[in-house]
Amino acid sequence: MLRASWMGHSRRARPRTLPALAPIFIALSFALPGRVHAAGPLPSGGQFVAGTGSINGNVTSLTINQTSTRGIIDWTSFSIGNGNHVSITNGTGATLNRVTGGDPSSILGTLSATGSVYLINPQGIVIGTSGVISTGGRFVASTLDTDNTAFMNGGPLTFSGNSDAEVVNLGKIGSSGGDVVLIASKGVTNVGGISAPQGSAELAV
Repeated sequence: MLRASWMGHSRRARPRTLPALAPIFIALSFALPGRVHAAGPLPSGGQFVAGTGSINGNVTSLTINQTSTRGIIDWTSFSIGNGNHVSITNGTGATLNRVTGGDPSSILGTLSATGSVYLINPQGIVIGTSGVISTGGRFVASTLDTDNTAFMNGGPLTFSGNSDAEVVNLGKIGSSGGDVVLIASKGVTNVGGISAPQGSAELAV
């Protein structure tokens, strides 16, 4: 089991460029099409387990309006198809999205938020070449889990678990007002773009 404590202040890390990781992308987003497509073009099965808010969507978009400062949503799956959009209105607060199903997250569309977004999926997370993530606050993608109470209290977070999946970024991740943190014990790969002008970028393994 790997445990990684993160206080919300990370050292600035230069995103690594590893051209040889193209086979990883193929394995995660092409060799497993059934798993990715089974997750659907938009997140599904979402419900607030802490905090308050609403989830509404149509064929190509999903809107999350969070009415509490912090909130936790458990999802059966969390993937975004190419051309689709998930928008989180959470003010300057934070939303933790936890995937409880068996499919990895494939972000090929757009994920945007006014505040901070945490995406946790022990099955793995891939931001594809067409994927765009834009947040007003911190963005964290992790295959390791964290405690609900600690998150809701806004204190230091410890990420732990036995996941052997990876976090891979081939797209664009931008935070206009916070950090970008990618966490996985198996490995973290960034061959895309990461922008955090008001924070830092951290690839944690």
